[in-house]
Amino acid sequence: MKRQYYQDVRNGSTRDPRFRKGQERSGKVLSLHDIEEFNGNFPEFTRPKNVGSFSLDVHRNYQNDYSELRYLSMPPETSNAGSCKVRFDLRKGVSSVIEKDEESIRQKMLDDLLTFILHERKAEHPSIVDCNHPLKPLLVEFICYRGLLTMLIATPYESQENWTILATRFQNSIYLWQLKDKQQRNGFNSNPKQQEMSIWGFKFEQYLCASSPEASPTPEEQLNTNAEFCCVLKTRIGGHPLLYGAEVDAVIKGTQPPFADLQNFVELKTNRHISNERQHVSFKRFKSMKWWAQSFIVGIPKIVVGYRDDDGIVSRLETMDVDHLRKQSNDWWKSNICMNFCLQFLKFVKECIPKESNPNAHFIFEFDAMSRVVTFRNEAGEAGSRNLLPSWYIQSMENPV
Repeated sequence: MKRQYYQDVRNGSTRDPRFRKGQERSGKVLSLHDIEEFNGNFPEFTRPKNVGSFSLDVHRNYQNDYSELRYLSMPPETSNAGSCKVRFDLRKGVSSVIEKDEESIRQKMLDDLLTFILHERKAEHPSIVDCNHPLKPLLVEFICYRGLLTMLIATPYESQENWTILATRFQNSIYLWQLKDKQQRNGFNSNPKQQEMSIWGFKFEQYLCASSPEASPTPEEQLNTNAEFCCVLKTRIGGHPLLYGAEVDAVIKGTQPPFADLQNFVELKTNRHISNERQHVSFKRFKSMKWWAQSFIVGIPKIVVGYRDDDGIVSRLETMDVDHLRKQSNDWWKSNICMNFCLQFLKFVKECIPKESNPNAHFIFEFDAMSRVVTFRNEAGEAGSRNLLPSWYIQSMENPV
């Protein structure tokens, strides 16, 4: 029997606080009331192919180069298993850090990824554009960033955080962007200690990343969290082609661009020392799922973890196998449920947005953790002062190269 993922909603829902008196809704929702409905076979998922990359400099300006690519530089005493003792002070230089410009990110939305697409369209990249068509349209159904996919993959087990996604359709492709309110963008900024800890991950990267294969890490330099190296990947989930950008931490020394995939890249993470069973269960239940999703969706096989104390002192490095994270946490979350929901959400979006939709028309998809449903509606100003797709992108895509 085919599973019924969608439900009809009429006149709102008494369980969902967004459906207030006087606001009638009619349509479908994607239900997560029983996540066992997604407990089928793991969906078709092709190995992510790296189709290009770009850099964002310290001012977050787009650079069509490898200038912000970083190389993993593990301590010389690291064992063959990728572990060793260290002493990294993550508080060093935090007071002078130049933090990521979250407002700039919010305003630019998908612009950097769109700039990349136009570059590759002009170059007639065969994996991205239909080179036989006069307008060189894209060969993908969905365009987004990795963070959005990671969020979707984790949604079946999300019980506290709501999310909102803005979507628009243009030339057979659907563009997706997560809308964040001020609190979500600023994270822990209201708490000085939590704000400092949010920077520790960037400082950890400074201890292990070098600007070239021959160079050494420079943790004494001023930390600027704006610069990043972004890979652009293409994959298929359940037969639906996706194009998505992903900021990546580092590549193993000895690997030179261009990169066919991200098999030689690593993710860098910090984690508090796990000293009791409660902390061990908490890691397997929550953090391991998000770490797995973030790496799996781009095809990165290893995570280098720095274990720290509450004062920000990292004393041990460990290299984790991404697939092992999935296997050891199977009692707490199931990867097939995560990926099946992601696939069903993409199908839900395709069903909700009209095929002949105007590129300036927007749709909102909202997940409410309390009511356990994803709803959709026409956008009514939440996107801010601009469209998801800027006019320069639309005009370029509507004209021959």
